[in-house]
Amino acid sequence: MRSTQTIVTRLVKGYLNESDITQKTLAAALGITQPTLSRKLTGIRTWSLDDLDQLIKIGVPIGLDVFGAAINEEYAQKESK
Repeated sequence: MRSTQTIVTRLVKGYLNESDITQKTLAAALGITQPTLSRKLTGIRTWSLDDLDQLIKIGVPIGLDVFGAAINEEYAQKESK
């Protein structure tokens, strides 16, 4: 089973490939730098719930199932600490 992080990365990469938007433009819309976006796309940094919310607002096709899974994963991580 793929992690939510992997699914979100795949969706964002697909969005970038299918649209005329650049990493720099998407990063600016997310309120992060292009290097930070690049780190998220390569798995060095993780996507936050705020990132997912912004991606949805921008138009990246992240379904409620993915968003819900991300919330569950974040909750599980907090509970294990």
